[in-house]
Amino acid sequence: MSAESRRVVHEHELLPELFWAADGASLQGQRTTVAMSRFQLLMLTGAAVAGSADSPWIAAVSAVLFFLAMCASALAGLHNPQGVWYEGRAVAESVKTLAWKYAVRADAYVPPPTAMEDAESLYRLQLTGVLHAFRRSRAVPPGARADVTEGMQLLRGASLAIRRDVYLRERVQQQHDWYVNKARYCERAARITGFLSVVLPLLGVVLSVPRIQGDFSYDILGAVAALAASSTAWAQLRQYRPLASAYRLAADELELIRVQLAAMDLSAPDAEEQWARLARDAEDAVSREHTTWQARREVRG
Repeated sequence: MSAESRRVVHEHELLPELFWAADGASLQGQRTTVAMSRFQLLMLTGAAVAGSADSPWIAAVSAVLFFLAMCASALAGLHNPQGVWYEGRAVAESVKTLAWKYAVRADAYVPPPTAMEDAESLYRLQLTGVLHAFRRSRAVPPGARADVTEGMQLLRGASLAIRRDVYLRERVQQQHDWYVNKARYCERAARITGFLSVVLPLLGVVLSVPRIQGDFSYDILGAVAALAASSTAWAQLRQYRPLASAYRLAADELELIRVQLAAMDLSAPDAEEQWARLARDAEDAVSREHTTWQARREVRG
């Protein structure tokens, strides 16, 4: 292994500027979307809880909370951070996939272009398609570059053994672990929201008895209903169960591909062709999960 090849051992050394720009825009859009949605649900829930009390002063508080929720909704509609979140993620993941395909000599064409200039032309052609699709997106800053990086060139010029080692460690294993961790998080969150979806209505049933009997004037049922609705809305926004299933499926597919890549006979005459196909399948698995996620989010948006 050459000294140059040893240096290319981390994914961040491969990814071009455009990835980091789109990734940063997406993360900021995600944080803003989640924060604004959380704020809006809290304000609406607080307004419903306050409005259930038989007091003009508390009713005024409820009106203020409704106003704040309305402002949050208007701002979200005006700036559309959710759109930046989705578009930025789509651009970042597309650029990452193209960068890895170039770097490890995997592509939609088998066998892949072997000459550096042919491969770079293919990379630029595919990248142009991505940029054209998102040419009006705020997630793609003007002047952001996606040139072939030094790390991409070095890894592409390395031996198949080195490319396989780096790809398995930095791409397949890291992506697999990310999917597994996200699936676990979504499964835990789904259990919590599922628990609340049962407990809160049950609480409403229990509290309806003293309310019917006139034991207190506070409209506790309206407050509980608001809490239950907010919990359901949050679960729908975050899509915990569908995402958990998608992440598990993608992780299983990547694990199968990892086993195949690790078991390859690198001395076989058609090793490069096998590698190109299997590495392409790995990138397709990642792209398929992301495309499904993107489509689901856009439909719900």
